[in-house]
Amino acid sequence: MFKSVVLATILASVAAFAPAHSAFGVRTALNAEWEPADGSKWVQTDFEKEINKLEKEAEERLDAKVEELKSNIASVGK
Repeated sequence: MFKSVVLATILASVAAFAPAHSAFGVRTALNAEWEPADGSKWVQTDFEKEINKLEKEAEERLDAKVEELKSNIASVGK
């Protein structure tokens, strides 16, 4: 009786860590005919110009901050 209980416990614990069947709860069907919900046309925007503009602005702000910190260091060091 004890061996049966131990065997059942071992089988239950092994089953908990066994991989599930690959199709268990998985849907693989894709809809290739996707359109926006409101029926408008899909427009793909090129963001490279905007990214370059933001990068330039960030570099200018960084340079200004570096100059500010350098002036603070110079004034404190005297």
